[in-house]
Amino acid sequence: MLRLLPWKTRMAIDLGTATCHISVQDAGLVVREPTAIAFDAERAEAASRGRPIAYGDEAKQMLDREVSGVSVVRPLEGGVVADFDAAVLLLRHLMHHALGHRPLLAPTVVTGEPTRATQVERRALTNVLRAAGAGEVIPVPRALAAAIGAGFPMDQPECRLIVDMGAGSTDIGVISMGMIAAGEAIHFGGDDLDEAIRRYVRRRYRLSIGSARAEDIKIMAGALSAEMVSEQVRLADLAGDDANGAGNQKLEGIADLMRGALKPAAAEVLWIIDGLPERQVDEITQVDSVVTGGCAQLRGITDLLSDELALNVTAAPDPMSCTILGLEAILNDLDALSLEGRRFTR
Repeated sequence: MLRLLPWKTRMAIDLGTATCHISVQDAGLVVREPTAIAFDAERAEAASRGRPIAYGDEAKQMLDREVSGVSVVRPLEGGVVADFDAAVLLLRHLMHHALGHRPLLAPTVVTGEPTRATQVERRALTNVLRAAGAGEVIPVPRALAAAIGAGFPMDQPECRLIVDMGAGSTDIGVISMGMIAAGEAIHFGGDDLDEAIRRYVRRRYRLSIGSARAEDIKIMAGALSAEMVSEQVRLADLAGDDANGAGNQKLEGIADLMRGALKPAAAEVLWIIDGLPERQVDEITQVDSVVTGGCAQLRGITDLLSDELALNVTAAPDPMSCTILGLEAILNDLDALSLEGRRFTR
């Protein structure tokens, strides 16, 4: 049972590959910023990458516009910390922004970690948060946090499936009695769809586009259902004068491309379900399974998963916020957290 000093600051942090959410107890969600930090590359020395000049939204805008003389870093890849120093600088800035002051004591932080995280992944995340100014760090599997944020009952034994598809990773969890009965985190997410689109456009249209343009295609022209597809984006809309004379040509085949890219992730979910006892599989089929995360906003994602898994899959009402909402619920009732973050019961 956790016992915390009443005057000690408590925070919930969801450090995602694309977006960082921070919630402060009694204040709610106070930070929703891109996980990006920009450095002054022109003044960088041989032993240093330069000084930070922008964080979050401003850094992401510099990345999208490929501003010269600026090096933009995304500290997480595939849902795990890839650049320790950049992650520390970004988190330190965002935590200070969230609190508005320097706390008397290092804040207790509830954070989301990859489902079935390895010791190396957990230690890296914990060390980053402590270096950024956190005190006690309480890791919670992202699949469990997303399930709580999506409204899953935590006190019932029946199994339910949650699939949290973010930018860098997909967390899969079978939830029962506030615990993960089975689950896994795979290094697949929205960034992989962007890269698949970039390669497709380069191969088919002989046109190189950046990650920001690929994301535009994913949002504007990408759909996973043939009935819903709206591929009315011209190459000139994305590449301007670099469209190689094909400016009026419309993009085609994006729906099939994205469906094909998503199938391996669906196969991973199916593999986890197939490993469950028959009784748990029956329980999952009796209720709606839920998809959360940024990819849950793709048109047709629920139809694709429903077809591939032979389940009724729905999207959470606010898929982008489910993980931080779940961490916030745990933050507000830490005494109910047990088993080192593997179980949460109200």
